[in-house]
Amino acid sequence: MIFLLGAISFIWASFSLSQGIPTQSKEIAIRNLTKEMVHYTVKESHLSSETKKMSLWAGDLDWFSEGIPLIVSFQRRGKTITYQLSPGRAYSFRYDENGELELYEGSHSRTDAPDLAPYVSTPMVVVEKMLEMSKITDKDILYDLGCGDGRIVILAAKLYGARGVGIDIDPERIEESKAYANVAGVEHLVEFRLQDAMKADLSQATVVTLYLLPESNALLRPLLEEQLRPGARVVSHNYHMPGWELKEIGYKAITTGDGTLHTIFVYQK
Repeated sequence: MIFLLGAISFIWASFSLSQGIPTQSKEIAIRNLTKEMVHYTVKESHLSSETKKMSLWAGDLDWFSEGIPLIVSFQRRGKTITYQLSPGRAYSFRYDENGELELYEGSHSRTDAPDLAPYVSTPMVVVEKMLEMSKITDKDILYDLGCGDGRIVILAAKLYGARGVGIDIDPERIEESKAYANVAGVEHLVEFRLQDAMKADLSQATVVTLYLLPESNALLRPLLEEQLRPGARVVSHNYHMPGWELKEIGYKAITTGDGTLHTIFVYQK
């Protein structure tokens, strides 16, 4: 098991280095996912640029097409918070765990789909534990919502022979996932769909994995309750599923090599 996981981790690293980073749009998008108007200022990164005052209604998006880094500032409890934003990225105003206004990197700038979470890959040791806790077998069909580079679906196929479907709204992540599946030799067991997770058909899933934000889990809960069959398991990385306390059948805290604490919640319908 240790050798296999090490080999798979090496595949991810070597593929990324050989393929390079995909070219992205130079646009910067800022979305307001709070429940109130957000006031902020923006200027180009060079010192001579003019500072512009901006106001963003709840649920709206602002786009900046200059193609250069931008300096964004906003007020929080009387203090000025400042960040530099990179071209080709999407960002979101959200509330942090203390209910305070914060600016996070987002996942996309589409207006026809919610921004469920930024792309942050799950460490392989956490992926392994998520699959172990799900009690997955070759009889299961795993759906990973926000699959990123496909590592959960691919590892489930590689280690357990499980079929899997990865869903992501980012076309670059889908192409990356397909390439990794080919390298791992499991392309016959897995499928990757370019899709809004909120519009996915989950009726065939026996295991669903998530690494989204708390409000995103809350948005998905009705979909999971409506579509999943009795006995299906839901495994969430770092964030619990609101209102599913009685469905929780497992919990685990893991500290990775860099000292970061990760939590895993397992639910069964």
